[in-house]
Amino acid sequence: MLNTLARFLLVSTSLSPVLGAVAVNQWSRGVAWTNWGAWLVVALLLIFLCWAMLRYAAENIQKQRYCIQAFERNDREMLAFLLAYLLPFVSADNMTFNGQWLTGAYVLGVIFLVVSHAGAFHFNPVMGLLRYHFYAVRNQDGVTHLLISRAELRRPNTEIETVRLAHNIYFHTGD
Repeated sequence: MLNTLARFLLVSTSLSPVLGAVAVNQWSRGVAWTNWGAWLVVALLLIFLCWAMLRYAAENIQKQRYCIQAFERNDREMLAFLLAYLLPFVSADNMTFNGQWLTGAYVLGVIFLVVSHAGAFHFNPVMGLLRYHFYAVRNQDGVTHLLISRAELRRPNTEIETVRLAHNIYFHTGD
């Protein structure tokens, strides 16, 4: 189980579009690439690290069977989180490396803490781009967990192969 690292990468990756939005906004305003390039590099690095973490987990963490008694797709509730992605365009002047980068870092830090504390891992547009879905699944004991899967769940009472990324977060390693 990766626990802290997995949680950090899932939340960080969900925020990488914000970093990309800052970079695009700065580029479109004609700002030198040295001021926005770091935002873009960090966004791409976070995406790569999350992808690498999922690959590592699927290949190296002990697999376990998970019997899904009931499930509900969790990655459709995005409207409230979209405001966080529009934030860089509202405060684009404050999210540069031209001396006021601290404001941008503070705003990203607050968003990071809120998403992490709320356990809102199910809103991650980058994971959606990589064709992953998030499900609230309930096992035979009635305990609900978050399942990350490329497969589309269609029937309850199905047993799948998973690895445990963190407390209450499982990753479906099969098809």
